[in-house]
Amino acid sequence: MANHNSLCSLLISFTLFSILLSIIPTTTSYLFPHKKLSIESIFQFGDSLSDTGNLIRDGPIGAHNPCGSPPYGETLHDTTGRCSDGLLMIDFFATYFRLPLLSPYLNKQGNFKHGVNFAVAGSTALDADALAAKGATSPVTNSSLSVQLNWFKSHLHSICQNISVRKSLVIMGEIGGNDYNYALLQGKTMDELRSMVPNVVHTIKEAVKEVIDFGAKKVVVSGNFPIGCMPIYLSLFESKDPSMYDELECLKPFNELAKFHNDRLQQAIKELQQKYPNVAIDLMKMGFKKHVVG
Repeated sequence: MANHNSLCSLLISFTLFSILLSIIPTTTSYLFPHKKLSIESIFQFGDSLSDTGNLIRDGPIGAHNPCGSPPYGETLHDTTGRCSDGLLMIDFFATYFRLPLLSPYLNKQGNFKHGVNFAVAGSTALDADALAAKGATSPVTNSSLSVQLNWFKSHLHSICQNISVRKSLVIMGEIGGNDYNYALLQGKTMDELRSMVPNVVHTIKEAVKEVIDFGAKKVVVSGNFPIGCMPIYLSLFESKDPSMYDELECLKPFNELAKFHNDRLQQAIKELQQKYPNVAIDLMKMGFKKHVVG
């Protein structure tokens, strides 16, 4: 069983690592054209890569998470609960569309006029029962993707859907990475992690279907990134076997897992595109410019 310090370090490094990544959407012509796209609001689902303050309001464990204390948020001059010293990817999306930075759903004094951030640092795609069936647990939060979807639906009902979902951008993820992180740190083998991928991808696919059924017309689904290049994995799973490493000194088995996830996710998105031809659904690949996974 992984200790709390390892899990906490993973949660933080998982987010900080993402700041170093290039964001490479596979097809951007209809989502981010040169002509200004009309986006009135953004709804964000995900984990620590996107959480702007939900975890620190999500029970006692979250309240004591380091992301709620300095030096986190120092460049924003406020400890907002972002697992970063400054802005996250979602903040740059909001800025691009000239919208306010998204308030976290659990901040009841937040400004939700132009969207809501439902992401929770440490969250998983699979819920607690599904994760337990795979022999893993989520030690940080139980606010999985299904919980975030329930928040989304409750929010829309509370405002009588005054914010038109049809004119919104929905960003699904990154989500699912922690399912693998926790299972790995809790002693699961790489084969066992690969067996989780179909369940994780199916859960993400069903979540996309739900938001589309609520009227979403523009959805970005975020893939996983080259986790084999993450410093914490390079440290925890250091090997003397040179065949474990690629030309960039990253751990190949971990990046192969991320690629397997992204390949399955890409296939799921193709199926959704066929089912919903009038909805723009795109996969956002993340990785170093020389190390895109998937």
